[in-house]
Amino acid sequence: MKHYSLSNQLHSEADFKLPKYSDNHILNCMMDFQKLAQYQMQLAQMMRDHNQWLNCLILCDRAMFSMAKAIYVHRNQIMPLSISLSMNDLLRLIRSDAEPCLDMVLFMGTMHYLVSGEEEASRETMKLEEVDMLLYKTDSILERLSRRIITNPSKRYPSIFKENPFN
Repeated sequence: MKHYSLSNQLHSEADFKLPKYSDNHILNCMMDFQKLAQYQMQLAQMMRDHNQWLNCLILCDRAMFSMAKAIYVHRNQIMPLSISLSMNDLLRLIRSDAEPCLDMVLFMGTMHYLVSGEEEASRETMKLEEVDMLLYKTDSILERLSRRIITNPSKRYPSIFKENPFN
């Protein structure tokens, strides 16, 4: 299985210059990654509702990386067998001329650190309000990233908080 490095493949063009997809497979792959992020967030909300906070945060982390993979496919117009993204890769991938997005990359890195197992004491003392804040911020980031790659509003990532944030 070949692993692709992002360093040589990232374009410097802004994400909002949307290409016309001549290959339906690439579009479907991108949409599948976005749909995966959507499912992961729905599951994260269910885990939150059942006080499974670590599982909720793990799913939030995975959802952000799924959306990053959708951006990777969008930007490079390829479908690699596997995509492994470092924090530096995320910064180059998510950054655009119009929006530096350092806040998004820092949040993604922080979330990844929280679920990596290295900060166990913080997770044990976490409160529902903090989990809600992280869940809401993740959802907001996914909406922002989806707007960059999909022009049709009806096909973008739909917020899990459309009607009632925090049941």
